[in-house]
Amino acid sequence: MVHGEAKAPAGPMGGASNASTGSGSQGMKHSLKAALTTLPTLPVADPLHLSCLNTRSGASTGVWLVVLVPLACLPGLYNTYRHCHPLPHLQALLAIQVGVCGAHLYQEMCLANGQKMAKKEEGQQKPPLLRFLTHPYTPSLATSIAISLLTDIPDPVLALPLTLLCSWLLFRVTHWLFTTFPGSFSLGEGAIMGQSVALAVTCSLHGIISRILWPQKLSHAHEISLFIQTAIVVMSVMVGTIYSVPMLRVPRMFLPYLCVCGVVGVGLASLLLGEWVPLWLWELLNFSPARLFLLGWWFLLTLFAVSITTWARRKNHLPTTVLRKVYHVVITLVFIPGVLLEPSFLLLAATAATMACLLLEVVRVEKIPPFAEVISQAFTPFLDEKDEGLLVLSHIYLLAGVSSPLWLTPCPLGEAKVGEAWQANAVLPLLAGVLAVGIGDTAASVGGTYLGQRRWSGTKKTVEGSLCGMVAQLVVVGVLVGAGLVHLSLGGWGRLLVSAALVAVVEALTDQVDNIVLPLMLYTPLMDL
Repeated sequence: MVHGEAKAPAGPMGGASNASTGSGSQGMKHSLKAALTTLPTLPVADPLHLSCLNTRSGASTGVWLVVLVPLACLPGLYNTYRHCHPLPHLQALLAIQVGVCGAHLYQEMCLANGQKMAKKEEGQQKPPLLRFLTHPYTPSLATSIAISLLTDIPDPVLALPLTLLCSWLLFRVTHWLFTTFPGSFSLGEGAIMGQSVALAVTCSLHGIISRILWPQKLSHAHEISLFIQTAIVVMSVMVGTIYSVPMLRVPRMFLPYLCVCGVVGVGLASLLLGEWVPLWLWELLNFSPARLFLLGWWFLLTLFAVSITTWARRKNHLPTTVLRKVYHVVITLVFIPGVLLEPSFLLLAATAATMACLLLEVVRVEKIPPFAEVISQAFTPFLDEKDEGLLVLSHIYLLAGVSSPLWLTPCPLGEAKVGEAWQANAVLPLLAGVLAVGIGDTAASVGGTYLGQRRWSGTKKTVEGSLCGMVAQLVVVGVLVGAGLVHLSLGGWGRLLVSAALVAVVEALTDQVDNIVLPLMLYTPLMDL
């Protein structure tokens, strides 16, 4: 990868060599003026410019992806969810902030700066007010004010560190992804990963700090949320430390450090929950017979997936594309019963599975023996044309995309039971990932293979395949409506039809990772039905 060369930032004394030819007082005057009018830039050493950034080949920039997470979190501001506790306004406002910062990230870090340099050489500078309004951390200030007005954080001074941390994480994580794993992301994909990490870590830290400063009795759903937030923070610190301290990536140090992080995580979660975590998990599993049923069902599906993968690799009967669609079907069978029976338990299981996959990817990339080679062989069936660079992300994208509605939902999932009015309206959004990827994408692939004749311009996808994907989604929703699990008016059916059609067209035409894009696109309109 060829990166932009590290250049020392032009400091307030940048024009000192010319000023030194004049009087000392004149040079001091110019320096003071420059110091007063210069604002700090993004907290990175190497600017990333589009002309030298090694992004995923064959993919467009995909900058439009930066709006998907903010749009998906906007329902948190609706009056419909004012009964939820904690109030989901914080997540929604931080999501809007990372959306604005994502656009700024593209402008400052990814655009070629020829025009900027030309204007600088000509001595043209933005007015101080304009530079303040376009500063990367200005959204943090605006968000902190909005948080103090709309959430339970009454003081902007208390909210400002939270919003600044969110922006800093977005810039830092996105920069790290592009420089550490060249060729693995398009610009939009890298930005949406940075947004997701920044939002998850910031909201998790707020939940943990709130628990410490203002302890109160937790419901079952809030206990699960707090446990997940603790796991996110510990996992983030662990991965960040591993890539900040090279010594920890040595095999003899990696496993002991992993064990230390596990012990710390269990201890911290036990303190926050007020109960020893292993005992809490045992009680969690035995909370209801439905959870035991789901565990057995998921175990059988895991055996099926492993068996069919082993058989396909030995016999070479199934093409890689077909094998990946088999996993789409498997994950559909995993999520639909979980959403209908125990959505909060499914949330915990999906988060644990995603973190386990991320940890395995770290082991594979860093070649930690003796597991790295086994993991590489196991991940081979998931590879597709979008897996470039160092990372293998197809399976993680699939799991994260289908799980994203569970993570983004404004209300804790344990607040309602199947059959109640709120749950009947919430089932469909929670299944957005399953509908878009597990059902729509799979049906589009199969329908395009056997029925496809007319191709979309410039792609291998067919119009007939897209129609099959759209019809399959509508049929599944019809079954849910017929079973009384979803309530849809005539207008709701119309909006669903438009949403499914839009998702089908995007699936056919986009060159971004559809396992992430499609669930977010479908989730947003389904929240408004």
